[in-house]
Amino acid sequence: MKRIALLASVLVVGLGLASAQRWDMHVAWPPANFHTKGVVKFADLVEQKTGGKLKIVVHAGGSLGFKGAEILRVVRDGTLPIAEVLMGNVQGDEPVFGLTSLPLLAKNYDEAWRLYQIAKPYYEKALARNNARLLYAVPWPPSGIYTKKPLKSVADFKGLKVRTYDANSAAFVSQLGAEGIAIPFSELYTALSTGLVNAVLTSTATGVDAKLWEVTNYFHRINYAFPLNMVIVNARMFDALPQDEQAAILEAAKAIEAMQWKNSKRADLASELELKNRGMKVISDIPAEIADAMQAAAKKLWDRWLGVAGEDGKAIFKDYFGQ
Repeated sequence: MKRIALLASVLVVGLGLASAQRWDMHVAWPPANFHTKGVVKFADLVEQKTGGKLKIVVHAGGSLGFKGAEILRVVRDGTLPIAEVLMGNVQGDEPVFGLTSLPLLAKNYDEAWRLYQIAKPYYEKALARNNARLLYAVPWPPSGIYTKKPLKSVADFKGLKVRTYDANSAAFVSQLGAEGIAIPFSELYTALSTGLVNAVLTSTATGVDAKLWEVTNYFHRINYAFPLNMVIVNARMFDALPQDEQAAILEAAKAIEAMQWKNSKRADLASELELKNRGMKVISDIPAEIADAMQAAAKKLWDRWLGVAGEDGKAIFKDYFGQ
């Protein structure tokens, strides 16, 4: 029923039958997450800059009922006018979005920003094919591995059932001898408590959101990736807005993107401190044997992605690696 109501409100907006428009916006993360907080500030800024002519209502925690893999399609079709989504979740629609969660490409935030700037035109091209437009993108803090026991050698990956967040991360842990299991964030704590999984590949921020110190003991900081969340809008609905409202949205997006890249760094540091304060052991020095195995696994996933991403993927890699 909620989806039907959404579609009805979108149609009213699209036909211009209301002077003050309302856009419902999907966000998968809980209200306290820094991504969600950024989206709320974006919505407030849009309303302010449009003088109340456009109101974006943020629905956190996936409360609208949409799953990550379908977000691009529902925005493309106009069921949702606007949404925030983890890029890797929609790589099934457009392979280029798998780039953001390829392992060990970016070692720090500066490299992650540079990769984003190189890839951005290709993201925009892919979205245009899907009647969508990129407003802004923000990285998660770098992903690491949460476990109940420390990882001292590659052999320790055998028997691990790792909650992963997309196809790339599942393939990565399987290359190391573990099993990647896709589980929604809302079910993560229960899955760890019941033994459905016994490890997690995710960020410090998500570790805090999920209170992983209650069900795991170690966080291995491997800087697996800086996966991007993107805010996208239905292109036809955006283009139907008056020019001043379009400009207001773009101005707000630019401001929030700059703010949120800084906030991602802050969230990483603050979340790591929270994990430590809660008794979790943070391991930054990864044994050389594991580091070498991870790099080999990463290279295989790079090559696989290049095989499906085609010329766009090759162009991105050429610019990024300077070859």
